[in-house]
Amino acid sequence: MKIKSFFLVTAMLFGMTSIFAQDCDKSGTAGPLQWCLKSGTLTISGTGAMPDYDTVFIPNDDGTFYVMTSAPWGKYSITTVVIERGIANIGKFAFFYCQAINSIDIPSSVTKIGENAFYYCHFLKSVVLPYGVTTLDELAFAGCGLVSITLPSSIKSIGDGALSCYDLTTVTNLNPVPLTIGSTVFYGDLSKCTLQVPLQSVAAYQRAEVWKEFNIVGIEVDVEELRVESGELRVYPNPATGSCNIGMPDEFLYESVLTLSVYDASGKLVRQTTLDNNGETPQLQMGLEAKGMYMVVLSNGKKEYRGKVVFQ
Repeated sequence: MKIKSFFLVTAMLFGMTSIFAQDCDKSGTAGPLQWCLKSGTLTISGTGAMPDYDTVFIPNDDGTFYVMTSAPWGKYSITTVVIERGIANIGKFAFFYCQAINSIDIPSSVTKIGENAFYYCHFLKSVVLPYGVTTLDELAFAGCGLVSITLPSSIKSIGDGALSCYDLTTVTNLNPVPLTIGSTVFYGDLSKCTLQVPLQSVAAYQRAEVWKEFNIVGIEVDVEELRVESGELRVYPNPATGSCNIGMPDEFLYESVLTLSVYDASGKLVRQTTLDNNGETPQLQMGLEAKGMYMVVLSNGKKEYRGKVVFQ
């Protein structure tokens, strides 16, 4: 009986792996996690820690070398990274020199972004880190094309060079208390970069080392409201341009009719539609003119899920 059960489970797992691979251009495992690359979108799923990686040197025909991450997806062209809920961290060098990446979706389960994780992701222009991320290790986003980044109030540690990006013009820091950081976390003349902080914290940031060098602007923001708690609506890619996908909560999978509402940063309802839940991933089409942060609410009339998305 035990032998028969073993072969039955093995066959089931093999079948699941085969089906998974059939839906992907490339696929594999990364420690306890699975990854799937399809049409430039890399989706990493599972539960637990992403392994740390290193760099590898690949020889060119002319005798020179180019460098890339040792992660199993490193040799492929990736434009979008979707990290699913349940993953605890982003490993060291995980996306090192993956220059084509222009969008990343990070869930609230991720607490740490490792050293050199997104080093020189040249086309990555904007990142919104969810509440839950506590640590940015050294050089995490160094050399990226970041123009803007949002730091959650959960951030406790930012390593040297973590945000040393040449084109950075806007940093939104939702932490009401300035974090002590080193002088090399950022790069360049910080007076040319706008730092948006909670309105009540402006004076504190104006006194804090490094932070005081920015052009500081106070914004009205409820820090608690911006927390991404378990079960909150997942919107990706985030940031987005023109349109985005809505991650359907398990609780709503068998609901026939759902209401999707969109609110702008001032709380004004700007769009409301009825979704016919047909099992496909719903899309929110906002158009290229949509800019800024929006609240997206998915409701069945009895319960709602909320998520935030930045259109750029």
